[in-house]
Amino acid sequence: MENGNQSIESRGRMSDEWGLTKELNLSDSDIGKKVYEIAEERTFVIKTQVVAKDDDEAFNKYLECSETRNCEGYNGKHNGFDIVSGAKEYSQHKGTTLIGTVKREDEEDDDSLLEVA
Repeated sequence: MENGNQSIESRGRMSDEWGLTKELNLSDSDIGKKVYEIAEERTFVIKTQVVAKDDDEAFNKYLECSETRNCEGYNGKHNGFDIVSGAKEYSQHKGTTLIGTVKREDEEDDDSLLEVA
C-alpha cells in the first residue's frame, strides 16, 4: 500500500471476466462506494467501391490491392483511382451493471486489504 492507496490485485475474490478491477486504485475513502461496469459495443464498417466489369473482377482487384488509407483506425483498401474505401463507426451502450461495493476483506481489521465484493 502506497500513500493509502492499494491496487485491487491483492484482494481475494472478484468476478471480473476481463480483469479490469485489478487496475482500480482504491483507498480508505472508497470504502462503501459502489463499483459499476459500463459496457459499450463498437462496430466499424468499412465499405470499398471498386470499378470493374463484373463481381469476380471487382473482388480480385480488391484482394490484390495493396494500397490502403486510414479509415477510422483501420486500413481500408484505397488506390485513389478505381478502388476507394471509407469507414463509419457505430457505438451502442449496453448498460450499466453494479459490480460490487468497496470494503475491507476483514471488516474488523483496519489494516485489512480492500476488495470489491
